[in-house]
Amino acid sequence: MTAIIDKTIAIIEIVIFFFVFLSMEELTLTFYEIISVIVASLAFLLSLYSAINTYYEKHIKTKVYIRWVHKASTQLNISLLISNMSSRPATLTHIFLENNDDTVESSWHHARLLSQTIDNNEKICWSDVTPINIPARSSSNPIICFQHLNNFKLTNNLVLIYIVDGVKHEQ
Repeated sequence: MTAIIDKTIAIIEIVIFFFVFLSMEELTLTFYEIISVIVASLAFLLSLYSAINTYYEKHIKTKVYIRWVHKASTQLNISLLISNMSSRPATLTHIFLENNDDTVESSWHHARLLSQTIDNNEKICWSDVTPINIPARSSSNPIICFQHLNNFKLTNNLVLIYIVDGVKHEQ
């Protein structure tokens, strides 16, 4: 917030300086006045570049990639790579699979993906659930489970629909 205020003050100072400069009747400038005009212009250009760069970094879109898909009876497991290179954290709230007119939502609870007993200790692998929080400039690799797909037909025309920060995306 203070960076925005500092940039606004710098822009106001430059505008005032240029109005004073244009209102002068004689355009003879001393060496120090020329230097101050150059420094003020450079400060304005740097603050403008910084403002554009900050806006760009805040508005980088979150990307979702499908790494692999595995079907086990009436359950479909999908491994996703969610990349958030923005300077703000992102939240993936809902994930849907759509095939023609049928739509199914991902499981709202952890589903058992794999279990194995080693030295009388049971090791269990669970699926991830939404919402998934992705910190700024990082990625996440969740395994999402779609359960009870008895009447849902799995074809090559599946569409992955996901909602990130309230915005719906299709893939």
